[in-house]
Amino acid sequence: MANTNELLTKVLKLHGGTDKWNTYQTLKAHVQIGGITWSIKGQEGVLRDVHFTGQLHEQQASWQPIFEEGFKSEFTPQRVALIDTDGNVADELINPLGSFKGHKIETPWNRLQLVYFSSYATWNYLTAPLNFLQPGIQLNEIEPWQADDETWRRLEVIYPDSIATHSRRQVYYFSEEGYLKRHDYWPRVLGGSSATQIIEGYKEFSGIKTGTKRRIYILNDADNSYQTEPVLVSIDVLDVQFQ
Repeated sequence: MANTNELLTKVLKLHGGTDKWNTYQTLKAHVQIGGITWSIKGQEGVLRDVHFTGQLHEQQASWQPIFEEGFKSEFTPQRVALIDTDGNVADELINPLGSFKGHKIETPWNRLQLVYFSSYATWNYLTAPLNFLQPGIQLNEIEPWQADDETWRRLEVIYPDSIATHSRRQVYYFSEEGYLKRHDYWPRVLGGSSATQIIEGYKEFSGIKTGTKRRIYILNDADNSYQTEPVLVSIDVLDVQFQ
């Protein structure tokens, strides 16, 4: 546990620190999201150029515009909704995770399922690793990983049921400096398939550092490798504002 705390302290400090993080309540990000996942799910191009707003210290988020000009979404782990141009609820889904029961990679998504997946995933991506201090999260440093000529330290993160995320267990890789470089997970909404996110292009926004180039690939559990084709999801972060 001593090593875990030392690594966590190093990582959080490098990414901006908890004191700075706690001065903010909200992040707003302009992103462009692509990859083959959206066409497989029948939702190609929906997130090609969108604005994401998320609360930093609880899971609430929205996309705007989405699906139709002037429409926006609402997300919490228990509910997702689409809001029309008049501010009315156009569509709503309670207990969204339950709607994915029996899903496989090729199972199409409806609009609210896309909102749920993209909202919780983007919230987790853009708030990690500073979100590791959320209540109920368990952390454990596991054996390091040799990445080319560099050794990356790894944190196993166990999420509580109260947090909407890909899988209860996830693994995060950190460079010698402490940058988050890789993130492995097994999305329940995709039938537990294996994936890894590679994070590059670090920039600083209002004192918080985050990767602006993110690519998600198929993970080979047998040897912990990944293939760079196809790109399951691509995320290019154009701008982030913390408020």
